[in-house]
Amino acid sequence: MNGNWYSWSIGSTPNDYVLAWRHTYNILLNTGIDSTRLQWVWSVNRNDYGQYTAEEYWVGENYTHWLGINGFNGGSSANWSKWEWPNEIFDNMMGRLHKLSSTKPISLNAYATVGVRTGNTTDVQSKNEWLRQMCDYVNRNKIKMASYNNVDGPNQDNMVFGGTHGDVIWNNFKAYSAYRNCLQSNDWIEPNITNPRLITDEVFAGTF
Repeated sequence: MNGNWYSWSIGSTPNDYVLAWRHTYNILLNTGIDSTRLQWVWSVNRNDYGQYTAEEYWVGENYTHWLGINGFNGGSSANWSKWEWPNEIFDNMMGRLHKLSSTKPISLNAYATVGVRTGNTTDVQSKNEWLRQMCDYVNRNKIKMASYNNVDGPNQDNMVFGGTHGDVIWNNFKAYSAYRNCLQSNDWIEPNITNPRLITDEVFAGTF
């Protein structure tokens, strides 16, 4: 909502957004769906675009379970982007979200990096280093959920698994070793196949 590339981000006000969010929240709450079945994530872009700030869209402590950020390293893939390391992308908004709520878990709902640091040639080493730093960033900042956007865009080689670039072969697909190593560390909670819901209520709520 603090972007300017979606139809619902244009021509509306923060008050419109907050009222719509709370209206929808209350409808679902009144159906009896509780937080063990539905978690709300209030997620913002890492930068504000347009005339309003993310804080102006804040729905309130009682109307979300998570705070989230979307952020991407576009490198030299476009004339409006540059190479940025994870801390350069997320630090500012992380600090702002913590001021809105000191108790809500933080999630990265969509993040990715291209491999083109300069020019238009993929730099596998730089992308691996970015991914390694991102793994450390997630741990250091106690981020409870992180979803990599493993989809290439126009002129953007975002994929870390199954794309056209990488430095290892993983399950017959090209992949980046830094991402593989991160996932194979003990820092992630794996699904429990003996539990029909795969994860506990605490993990679902980010309170583990």
